[in-house]
Amino acid sequence: MRNNDTKVAKGELVFTSFLLVLSLVVLWDSFNLVEVGINAIVGPKAFAIGVGFTLLILTSLQIIAVLRGDRGKAEGIEGGSLASKSNWRSLFIIIGAVVFHIFALELIGFILATIPLFVAVAYALGETKWVRSLIVATVIAVGTFFGFTEGLKLDLPVGFEFLTEPTVVIDDDGEIIEEEGEETW
Repeated sequence: MRNNDTKVAKGELVFTSFLLVLSLVVLWDSFNLVEVGINAIVGPKAFAIGVGFTLLILTSLQIIAVLRGDRGKAEGIEGGSLASKSNWRSLFIIIGAVVFHIFALELIGFILATIPLFVAVAYALGETKWVRSLIVATVIAVGTFFGFTEGLKLDLPVGFEFLTEPTVVIDDDGEIIEEEGEETW
């Protein structure tokens, strides 16, 4: 029994050591990231540094826990049950939903393009309650949209921009002074 505990501890230490090295690589790469002049409150450098430090802290805590003797418990099974055949229907539903999302994103906007994507993926993965899927998809899509547009000040497509014609103001010399209707929000 002692030999099995040692193998588990070695395996956990190897895995968490790789995560520790990964966190250090992410942090090193993040600090060397060149900030470009973007108009955003939180840039890519801050996000990458946050991910690196979070990974470093959690990995360090896991290594300390394993060294103190807190080891994971084996589940008693190896792998899962072998499927008799592939579920091609679910795969094609998800591929179709992603393709629809790609083409519909600019046309109908982020929220209306994302809701069918979430519902279709949930259905492909076995969800049978359509109303609940639709409510959850709507909440996630609207929350994500406003989180990015209002919280992070990043533009996501609103959609239906083909309905509004851009207004162009031209001065006496024939030069464009102002174009309206270019904003996505």
